[in-house]
Amino acid sequence: MGGIAALGAILGSFPALNRAEAETKTLTVQTGTGEWGNCLKAAYFDPFEKATGIEVKTTPENLDNSKFPLQVKTGHYQADVQSTDSMFALSKDGSDYLEPIDYTSIKKDEIIPGFAFDNAVPLDTWTIVLSYNSDKTGGKTPNGWADFFDLKKFPGKRGVNNLAQPLITMALLADGVQATNIVPFDYDRAFKKLDSIKSELIFFDSGSQVQDLLTSGEASLSMAFVNRADAARASGAPVGMVWNGALIGMDFWAVPKGNPNASVAMQFLSFVLSKEINGRLTDCWAVGPVNTKASVNPKWKDIYPSSHLDEPQVFLDDPAAVQWLSVHNNEVQERFKLWKSE
Repeated sequence: MGGIAALGAILGSFPALNRAEAETKTLTVQTGTGEWGNCLKAAYFDPFEKATGIEVKTTPENLDNSKFPLQVKTGHYQADVQSTDSMFALSKDGSDYLEPIDYTSIKKDEIIPGFAFDNAVPLDTWTIVLSYNSDKTGGKTPNGWADFFDLKKFPGKRGVNNLAQPLITMALLADGVQATNIVPFDYDRAFKKLDSIKSELIFFDSGSQVQDLLTSGEASLSMAFVNRADAARASGAPVGMVWNGALIGMDFWAVPKGNPNASVAMQFLSFVLSKEINGRLTDCWAVGPVNTKASVNPKWKDIYPSSHLDEPQVFLDDPAAVQWLSVHNNEVQERFKLWKSE
């Protein structure tokens, strides 16, 4: 990855600001906590300040999309750049409450095709893969999600994400449904498949939980965030990963509509999505870039989705799937809760 000197290469794409003007400007960005927040600061916030003279202030991340309408209606903005998700961005609410993205400065053609939305931009890619503890599988390697349901060949507990969409998607893939036909969800088919191993399921809610499940061997096979499976492997645990049928998700950023600091927010988004900068997140966190021309840290090369294009992958934020989910989300959640309670 290049040093700070490389920042000069992209400054020509930003509106000119003299230093005195820049120093009167600030930008408030929602950020994560702990190591994730520190990584965002090192990769994006500090370089943006150095390159532009614009001070970056931060506020804790809030994934409650209902905050957008409240801010727009009251005119009291909590942050200039905020986290959102594809479902909100692609809905009517996204049109009503998110500022249109300025693609005159952001190079839309460099972003993973199909995910440069009108009102939000992806920040990174994260992945759920089939992971396994090879001590518990007797050295055997599963080939895909179908093996996840084969308790005879691969006995033991199964770790599963406690979220409806990835779990149902995984079950349908395992039952032979093609990735392009995942939605509309065939609930009966998905839950019948999950019923076949329900007694062996361990639900996890966080990355640390699934890492512990794999490291300890409490689960012989598990759905797992790829960075957590990789961390378990790096710690010396006998953990492997299967990319066949990997579920790819994205984190998104947006600007609340009518935000008086929208022009500075767009300048920031253009900066972090540029090919020179977008990959810098990989210097400190095992996620993939969304700029297809970005340079990345070779340390994580095995766990970027772009390194596994020869394997079938499913984008959870695919617009066609998201459009269906945005209409049926309450139904999906209710069916999921009902199945868990039975």
